[in-house]
Amino acid sequence: MDWDKMRDAWRGDTPTVHLLPIDELQKRDQALWKKVRRRDLIETIAAVLVAVFFALITLAALIDGEWLQAGFALLITAWGVALPFRLRCSRRLAPEPDHDAPLLAYLQRQRDATLAQARMLEQVWLWYLTPPAIGLAGLTLARDGATAGTLRYLAVMLVLYAALAWINRRVARTQFRAHAETLQRQIDALAASDA
Repeated sequence: MDWDKMRDAWRGDTPTVHLLPIDELQKRDQALWKKVRRRDLIETIAAVLVAVFFALITLAALIDGEWLQAGFALLITAWGVALPFRLRCSRRLAPEPDHDAPLLAYLQRQRDATLAQARMLEQVWLWYLTPPAIGLAGLTLARDGATAGTLRYLAVMLVLYAALAWINRRVARTQFRAHAETLQRQIDALAASDA
């Protein structure tokens, strides 16, 4: 998006409406998507390492004839392979710069992409935490049995996963939904000034 052109259009089209300055909106928008790209890069690197590690565990379990362990390790491997594609798909919802796009349409697309990121984080327990939790729990139980140490490990893992889910929901609310609300106020103000 051509921010200078957007700033001029904003100032020229809506002189009577109190809006967030375009420079501030631009900074917030860029900072948020920079965080998304950084997060996705880190998650992708981690997912590749997890996929390779658990692929080796799957192979070792197959060689040893441990079919149950191999199945759970394969679940984690598949999750590690699929994760970067899920992140990329969600990130691609962000609008590409379009110098000819009307300001209102651009802001609506940006809001929708931000809300998609928020929904993704709110549902992190479903697509991000549950598959490896099932895989790790199954692999641990298949390898070690239901010992006191195994049960403590699984309890710690569940507490950690619950904390991760809570943190992601909080980030969805405080960063992505808050930014979407700011964009919505801008959209409402522009729509009201056009009417």
